[in-house]
Amino acid sequence: MLIDVSYFTSGPRHIENASVAEMPSPQSLAVNEVINGYIKAFQPEFLRNVVGAGLSQAITDYLEIIEQEKEAASDEVDISEEKEESQSGYAVLCEKLCEPFADYVFYHILRDANTQATITGLVRLKCVNEYVAPFKRQVSTWNSMVKKNKLFVEWALSDDCPFTGMKINKNLLTPINTFNL
Repeated sequence: MLIDVSYFTSGPRHIENASVAEMPSPQSLAVNEVINGYIKAFQPEFLRNVVGAGLSQAITDYLEIIEQEKEAASDEVDISEEKEESQSGYAVLCEKLCEPFADYVFYHILRDANTQATITGLVRLKCVNEYVAPFKRQVSTWNSMVKKNKLFVEWALSDDCPFTGMKINKNLLTPINTFNL
């Protein structure tokens, strides 16, 4: 995956009980599972919208290889220089996309925060805390992502970017306000 739960443990994207501890609490396990579900659900959509379909699939394949290599870390792996060079380009690309993708995921988490789907429809969650509308936080999160995406576009158009033909959806470059105008 492009990002993990660590992007939601502190700072403006902090989610209560999100944890990367070796022995997380049962609440943390549940929260982490929900976050990972959002990451898995929105990663393909985000990548398609930010780099285009072709490069999106290549990034997904690269990330799967990286995860497989981490799982097989105890085995020695001989990587040729050519493979290492092409992977370093993907590594830089993924690094540039992590922060805006974390904002994208957080935006969607905020959107769904106060309700839970049941077989009979959406229900408002009950809690000892008082709920507030997430609109302002969603707007600031989305606009933060937009700023990061604009920096990504600048990089993608520069000579430093090893990839060509990226196509970013204009929606990911458009700021919003609380009235969604």
